[in-house]
Amino acid sequence: MTDDFGQYKILAEIGRGGMGIVYQALDQRDNRLVAIKQLVTTNIDPAKEQEFRDRFKREAATASRLKHPNIVTVYDVSTATNTFF
Repeated sequence: MTDDFGQYKILAEIGRGGMGIVYQALDQRDNRLVAIKQLVTTNIDPAKEQEFRDRFKREAATASRLKHPNIVTVYDVSTATNTFF
């Protein structure tokens, strides 16, 4: 399992996909359970890594504008030591 992400304490891994790993975490500042999606670039061609990171940011920005009971709310997009989450 990975280290915590700033204010987010990782509780468990809950899924993996083409762009990264999803964790269940506790937002220690607001005391709420959240899902953290961590971008994983280990299998990405280094020449395409920036494009992959830009795509991740666009996905988060798009999701943050959506408001629907069946779509998760995006609270935060951050980086830490070359890790996007």
